[in-house]
Amino acid sequence: MKSGFGTCTGSFFHLCGNASIDPMTQFVDGKKIADDILKVLALRLRSGQKFQPKLVVIFVGENRASASYVKMKQRRGEEIGVAVDVRNFPNTITQEDLITQVKNANSESDVRGIIVQLPLPKHIDRDLVLDSVDPRLDVDCLTSENKKRLIDGKALFVPPAAAAVIKILEYYNVHLEGKNILIVGSGDLIGKPLAAILLSKQIAFELANSQTENLSELVTKADIIITGVGKAGLISGSMIKDGAIIIDAGTTGSDEGEIVGDADQESVMGKASLLAPVPGGVGPVTVAMLLQNVVRLA
Repeated sequence: MKSGFGTCTGSFFHLCGNASIDPMTQFVDGKKIADDILKVLALRLRSGQKFQPKLVVIFVGENRASASYVKMKQRRGEEIGVAVDVRNFPNTITQEDLITQVKNANSESDVRGIIVQLPLPKHIDRDLVLDSVDPRLDVDCLTSENKKRLIDGKALFVPPAAAAVIKILEYYNVHLEGKNILIVGSGDLIGKPLAAILLSKQIAFELANSQTENLSELVTKADIIITGVGKAGLISGSMIKDGAIIIDAGTTGSDEGEIVGDADQESVMGKASLLAPVPGGVGPVTVAMLLQNVVRLA
C-alpha cells in the first residue's frame, strides 16, 4: 500500500513502567482515564475558586463529529464546575464577523479559555480566525504564537490531544525506551504538537505525512503507532506486527454514519496488544486535558 505520509529522530526515554504484551487486544478506557483527571479538577475548582470559569466554544456549521465532540466538552465541563458556552454560527457567517465574535469573547472578564471548533467552512481562513484568539486564552494551543512557543519549549499550554496521547501511554505503563515509534499524520492537533513534545523529551520517532510513500513498511516495523489522519481504514491488521500498540486519534464519518478512526478496528483486534479505539479512547481524555488547561488558567 502506498500512501502519502519524512522522518524525525531524537533519543529515547521511557514514560514509566513496562508495557505488558497480551495476546488479546486490550482496549484503552478513555472514559475511566478522563474521570480520574476530572475528579481532581473538580476538587481544585471547589476548593480554590470564588467564581465559575467559562470556556467559550466557537462552533460554525453542523459537522456531526464536531457536534458530538462539543457536546462532550459541554457536559464534562459542567460536571466539574466550568461553564461551557457554545456559540453556534451558520456556515454562511463571514470571516470578518467570525473574527469579531472571537475578539468579543477575548474581552469577557469571566472567560478562562476560548476554542474554535474545527473544521471551519472553506470560505474562512482558518489561521486568521485562530490567531484572533488571545494566546493567553488559547487552551487548544492553535494560535501561531502558542505553536511557536511549543516548538521553543516555552508553551503556555500543552495541546490537549497530544497531551491525551502521552497521558494514555503513561496510564498503561507503556515503556518507550528501545521502541520503534511511528506518528502517522502531521496535522496541528496531533502530529505536529506530539512531535514537538517527544523531541523536547528526546524521544526518537518517525513521522509519516502525506508525502511518505512507504507507509505500509513503516507501520509494519512500528512497535507503537500513533495516528491522527482522519482516514478510515488507513491502518489495517495486515500491516501491523503482533503486539503493536495503536493509539488512534483520527476521526471521520463512516458510510453508515458512525464515527470511526484511522485503524480498522476489526482487523487489528487480536493482533494489537493495546488499542485506543474510536470513539471512546483518545477523545474523552482530550476533553479532560482541555479542561485541565482551563482550570490551570482559572
